[in-house]
Amino acid sequence: MGMSFSWNYHLVVSNNQMVVLNKSRSFFDQILVTRAWSSEHNGIYVPITEKTKPNPYLKDPFKNITSTDGIKLTKINPSYMTRQIAELNKNNYNLQFHITSLNPIRPENKATENEAKALNEFELGAKEKLEFHENDTVHEYMYMAPLVTQKSCLKCHSHQGYQEGDIRGGISISFPAEPYTNGVNKQILSLSIVHFIILILGYAGIILYHINTKKHFSIIKIKNEELNKIISTKDKFFSIIAHDLRSPISTILGYLDLLQTDYNSFSKEEQIDFISNINESAKSSFKLLNNLLLWARSQQNRIMLDVQKHNLKSTITEAIDAYLSSSKLKKISIELLVPEEIFIYSDSFTLQCVISNLFNNAIKFTPKNGVIFIKAKQENGFAEIQIIDNGVGIPEERINKLFKIEESVSTKGTNDEKGTGLGLLLCKEFIEKNNGSIQIVSKINKGTRVIFRIPTTPQS
Repeated sequence: MGMSFSWNYHLVVSNNQMVVLNKSRSFFDQILVTRAWSSEHNGIYVPITEKTKPNPYLKDPFKNITSTDGIKLTKINPSYMTRQIAELNKNNYNLQFHITSLNPIRPENKATENEAKALNEFELGAKEKLEFHENDTVHEYMYMAPLVTQKSCLKCHSHQGYQEGDIRGGISISFPAEPYTNGVNKQILSLSIVHFIILILGYAGIILYHINTKKHFSIIKIKNEELNKIISTKDKFFSIIAHDLRSPISTILGYLDLLQTDYNSFSKEEQIDFISNINESAKSSFKLLNNLLLWARSQQNRIMLDVQKHNLKSTITEAIDAYLSSSKLKKISIELLVPEEIFIYSDSFTLQCVISNLFNNAIKFTPKNGVIFIKAKQENGFAEIQIIDNGVGIPEERINKLFKIEESVSTKGTNDEKGTGLGLLLCKEFIEKNNGSIQIVSKINKGTRVIFRIPTTPQS
């Protein structure tokens, strides 16, 4: 079907091209015959009028004469005749002739860019040239063929160095393309409709036969993608449960076993230290389990947001309160630099989860006697909150992986605190659900700056 259309299309275009070419040749040949007649008679004399003034470029001692009747006459040479014929055709038939040369006597005969290209090709042996020109205002064909110097031409052009047989210029013929292109377009449209109908009839049966199969394959593909996502999520869950959740529970069981079997053999300080470690491991397990449950609910779209207006400083203070004891154990200073007048529009529960996770991470990766800054400012309809630590930092190549569950990895804190990488993933999801954004800037051994933005105006 494609070959049939291509062949017929080629025939339509080729036939149109031949029609245009033959018409152009006929015009050109007629001009040559007229010029030859004028040249054989060494030009003709016509009365001088407003339209036919003496040719300033004709060097002939008998250019202007007066008849026996007293009528002033001027000689019309072939070039002048061609120009006048061109003027008549342009006005009456929208057909333009232009006699031109790369070395014109008359400045108006200077070649256009397209004509100059054609003249250069004629010098290399080309016999003729047909082009289609199209822009916002012009749709036309331009035909051009060379003018070969004849013996009779040397009377006017010998001083330019031409010899008989030289190409001294050419004549371009331009005429509207619409009558021809419209005809071609109609034929191509008919051709397209016929082939389209045949194509539809040919493939209708195949399409109807395969439509149900494709539908079923599409459903299977979607289900497979959903299944792969579920499997990936399940694998991550199992990895977290098997590795990260087991570790703090093992610590708790180990210390409890020691206390149960040899309680009296340990000093009071050792007993307090064991209990403190049990407490920290229990908190870590609880936080991990809480994050797992929150993330699972988020994946199932079971978390409904209740967006309200909240005071930012109060929200932050409430979120970090439970973790201040951990910062005191590591003697970490907390600098809360949040203006009282900033209010945000968010879901209080999810935002507090974000702040507590980020604050806990800052404590985890800040060394003893370090400092954590919590800053905020309001601009462009958002509150920008920064949680800054002077901890271990994050390698640049890992920053982009922090928000991908399939690539997230846990990193031990400065006191060997354990993590899953799930907290940051949860933070990103919750911030985006609140119409905000998050980014991380970090340098190794310099610290990390977590920047997130929350709207200060109601969002649609």
